[in-house]
Amino acid sequence: MHFEEYEALRLCDYEQLTQQEACGLMGVSRPTFSRIYTAGRQKLVQALVLGQAIVIDGGAAYTNSQWFSCLSCGLQFNNIRPVIQSVTVSCPQCGSSDIRLIETNQLDNKKDMKKIAIPTRGNVVDDHFGHCEFYTILTISQENQILSSETIPSPQGCGCKSNIAGRLEEMGVTVMLAGNMGPGALNKLSAHHIEVIRGCKGQVLQVAEDYLSGKLSDSGIGCTAHHSSADHQCGGHHHAGEHHCAHED
Repeated sequence: MHFEEYEALRLCDYEQLTQQEACGLMGVSRPTFSRIYTAGRQKLVQALVLGQAIVIDGGAAYTNSQWFSCLSCGLQFNNIRPVIQSVTVSCPQCGSSDIRLIETNQLDNKKDMKKIAIPTRGNVVDDHFGHCEFYTILTISQENQILSSETIPSPQGCGCKSNIAGRLEEMGVTVMLAGNMGPGALNKLSAHHIEVIRGCKGQVLQVAEDYLSGKLSDSGIGCTAHHSSADHQCGGHHHAGEHHCAHED
């Protein structure tokens, strides 16, 4: 049984919450929650009927329990990946392994700082906003320096139908650097006062640096081509390995 299936059963069958209440707590849409809940119940019933052991493992469960501070560049970052605890942890900004464990993000109380969200897969901008692996949230100083990098899970299902826009707004995000994005998601993010820069490609931190240095602007269209993650282009600013964006119907 996957972790999210166990959580759905716990919320509905143990905590006695409605599916509407439970899907809000899990950050997924109602149809997605129903699928998770049904799959969990089927596995539970199968184990009871056949006398099988129940093993809870895998799935798309995330933890926000580990925060680190890089002693080389000062970046604060968390270690949030689906049921993966890295054996060795290195700074995503400078690559240093000279880090220390901290209890929580020490910048959380500084709400006046600018925050940028980037749909991410691995360590590059995901072309699909609503189906990314997770979102990278960068906290920016008044001097346009990246102070912290936080990753949060992407809700399952369509991005424009999830609560991700509201959650990002609550976190203080005002800018989204994205690859592909449909009009529904664009309108929803805009309604939550989040500026969207479309057409971004490449390493997450490099894309953020280019934005902060004024090199990027919104492409105005969806980019459907897939290119090497080593290069990226946003809004007509071409980098090594120049490419063009095709208009999305």
